[in-house]
Amino acid sequence: MQKLLVLVEALIRRVAELSLAGLALLTLVDVLGRYVFKFPVRGSVELTEVLMVAVIFSGIVLATRAHGHVAVDLLATQLPARALRLQQLFSHLAATAISLLLGAVSWEQARSAAEFNDQTTMLGIPLAPVVFFMSTMLFLNALVHASHFVQTLRGAKASHA
Repeated sequence: MQKLLVLVEALIRRVAELSLAGLALLTLVDVLGRYVFKFPVRGSVELTEVLMVAVIFSGIVLATRAHGHVAVDLLATQLPARALRLQQLFSHLAATAISLLLGAVSWEQARSAAEFNDQTTMLGIPLAPVVFFMSTMLFLNALVHASHFVQTLRGAKASHA
């Protein structure tokens, strides 16, 4: 099971890396094309939007897995260990529920996009796979938060979440 988790994390990381590199390259080519050759990349806004989905939603899962989200700990530093643990349990539980809800809603949106064959306006990129990816990442994020919840419940060392 651990090997599968490592493989999934590596795959998600690679999607984020390649998408970010693609964004940088697309921006470079579009800017050069637009200002040097007066010939911008056709559909660059749509491509940017799709690549941003990949970067953002894979990044959410990776940040959650690494406990890397920004946390404001003005009160947390003043709490006793037991209260901090309860706060973290609540935080992970709430994040799990929110990720599940957003995943379910976006899954329905993806089904609708597939049913109606929704596409981007200029390039005709099908939207269903993009929204299914978003939904899948949100469900994975919920699993990671649920895992953090269980680890905290079992007494794992507290980390800001």
